Amino acid sequence: MPFEKLQDLLQEPVHGRGRADKAPKLLAAMAEVAIFHYEHCAPYRTMCDKRGFAPRDLASLEDLPYLPTSFFKHTLLRSVPEEEVFREITSSATTSGQPSRMALDRETSRRQSKCFNKVLIDRIGSKRFNFIVLDEPSTVGRSQVVSARASTIRSLLFCARQVDTCVTQEGASLVLDQEKLDGLLQVAQGSGDDLMIFGFTFILYAHVVEPLLKAGKSYRLPGAKVLHIGGWKKLEAQKVTPEKLVEDCCRVFGVRPEDVVDLYGFTEQGGMLYPTCQAGRRHVPAWGEVIVRDPLTLEALPAGREGLLEFITPIQTSYPGHAVLTEDVGLLLGEDDCPCGRPGRTFKVVGRAPNSEVRGCGDIMADKFA
Repeated sequence: MPFEKLQDLLQEPVHGRGRADKAPKLLAAMAEVAIFHYEHCAPYRTMCDKRGFAPRDLASLEDLPYLPTSFFKHTLLRSVPEEEVFREITSSATTSGQPSRMALDRETSRRQSKCFNKVLIDRIGSKRFNFIVLDEPSTVGRSQVVSARASTIRSLLFCARQVDTCVTQEGASLVLDQEKLDGLLQVAQGSGDDLMIFGFTFILYAHVVEPLLKAGKSYRLPGAKVLHIGGWKKLEAQKVTPEKLVEDCCRVFGVRPEDVVDLYGFTEQGGMLYPTCQAGRRHVPAWGEVIVRDPLTLEALPAGREGLLEFITPIQTSYPGHAVLTEDVGLLLGEDDCPCGRPGRTFKVVGRAPNSEVRGCGDIMADKFA
């Protein structure tokens, strides 16, 4: 299927249009993809039929049947023939030990990479960086079945000129090579324009930033970027807020607040990335939307009210991941009004829903550190 509406949507600038111009094109692409999944994925069709939903009658994004992230833990959903699946992505396992599984064909994989890359370039620029990855070497290699942790890291490396890792595996634990990290940072002293430091949030703060602060050590890396993702759960227990993390990163690395970028995304909807902008908000690209739903009624909520975050995008065509309800709690901040100048909806992630068992790869990785 050519997915003409989807292809048309992907020609749009990442954040080039306000809601009035964006909504019709996104709705048309979502209808096109929903029809495809309905016709090619039996479990999705059964769910739609039980809910009385006919994809050809889609009138509003809020009317799309959504799949909770937990649904992907029980079956490997496919909308393409099995022989067209060339890679399977697995999420971090929950406390029950069941990871989500997503089947990718080459077309979906290429589309995910293209969309991911466009959003990241919009945020950090198009030049190549020398990467310091706060993880161990195997996460930057290649394999047929890819963990969410490795997939996240590898997806960033399209903008890498050079990659260094500074974590070693010792038995079941991960250990930061502080001497190697110091050497890499010393080389970039005084001019960090080409430097990118990437780590899962807990590792970045608890095993790099905080120890350096306590030791009274700091660097001058103006222009360097600090990217981090996931793993907030343990930091919240230590009363480390996003604002404090940014402030402390600036003190240690000598970077500007707007160069500390918090990435958000989830495995069940690969290719979609929501970095904090220069104003600290998260934006939705032209090929996606966010809806906040009441945890009890599941009705869509207006800006300012906390609820479960649902994300919508037509870029997933090998499996029905086009409307996913997460167990993350957040709220809409506004629309077409961000100080950074990007149009569209902005939102904030507050945390996990109460009693949620889901743990991201950043939290699980934190448990592995000595």
